[in-house]
Amino acid sequence: MGLTLNQQIFELIKNSQKILIVFKKNYSGDSLASALAIFLLLQKLGKKVELVCQDFVVPVNYAFLPAIDQIKSEISCLKQFIITLDIKDNKVKDFSYDIKNDKLNIYLTPQKGYFNEKNISYKSGNYKYDLIITLDTDDLESLGHVYEKNTDFFFSTPIINLDHKADNEQYGHINLVELTKTSTSEIIFDLLEKYDINLLTPEIATCLLTGMISKTKSFKTQNVTPRALNIASQLIINGAERDLIVENLYRTKSINTLKLWGKLLARIKNDPAYKLAWSYLQQKDLIELNIHSPDLQEVIEELISSAPEAETVILFYENQDKKISGLIYTSKNYDSLQLVKSFKPFGNKRLANFELEQSDLLKAGQQVIENVKTNLK
Repeated sequence: MGLTLNQQIFELIKNSQKILIVFKKNYSGDSLASALAIFLLLQKLGKKVELVCQDFVVPVNYAFLPAIDQIKSEISCLKQFIITLDIKDNKVKDFSYDIKNDKLNIYLTPQKGYFNEKNISYKSGNYKYDLIITLDTDDLESLGHVYEKNTDFFFSTPIINLDHKADNEQYGHINLVELTKTSTSEIIFDLLEKYDINLLTPEIATCLLTGMISKTKSFKTQNVTPRALNIASQLIINGAERDLIVENLYRTKSINTLKLWGKLLARIKNDPAYKLAWSYLQQKDLIELNIHSPDLQEVIEELISSAPEAETVILFYENQDKKISGLIYTSKNYDSLQLVKSFKPFGNKRLANFELEQSDLLKAGQQVIENVKTNLK
């Protein structure tokens, strides 16, 4: 009898020497927490593992998570370039190198005579990772330059794809995409429970509970199941710090964040006929309140929760280059990338970014809204 999907996953992990964990650039709390849970689990299994997300900066409200300082912002030293010198008949007496005009010069002095081109060969070494695990990531393009700069690596290395969303493109060699789960963190708990529940540490439990609480808005979303509540209970029993999680996610909003939400909600507009809502933020708002672009992920989540009837939500804001940027979120019925395809978006079907050349915030917003309405038709 063949191996189950869970068994295949752990068999692949068992046979891997160094593992790369990645998650999408526009990550959610579930993406972040589930990635850290897998990271800690693999370390406990004795694996060499690294965790990467494009341009990652530790979010203040998730800074409490264990091992979050281990997340890197890019892949480095992916592959060695090997230069081989045949010294069978002539040993090296001296070796040195320098860099001039952006070129590396290597100087080899033989014990006798000289070396020539016939003595030299070169080749590319193997990739330093032999397995990739993606978390809560719809498609590889969502990884940003982590994928774009290393496409050959992603195409030639086995991928385990863990997700719970219907729009996942099933790009992995093993795809564990469970639509009935509330979060990717819940999927990881199921994996762990079926493999060896004794591997569940308080740190891993805290990460998993954080992901579940973040994704379900503290178990208030409609997709919460009795199974999810039971898992949350088991995680708390096994040491998950619920009070610490709630304190950081829901009780530590800065005055600046609350002021920003106030500005956002005061400017909210909607068109019920298109189930569309949008709002604006000026550059002076972001500067005055010390808000950075990565924080806008949380801002659009607040906009989404404030317009529950909307299936498409857009946030327009002035960026540091005095241009207009936007974040568009869509429900499962639509594709964000298609709705704003005229503006060269990047991201995924659920949440995408785009930028316009013009500098007038309201005019740019109106241009996008009209374009989106046309595409919604």
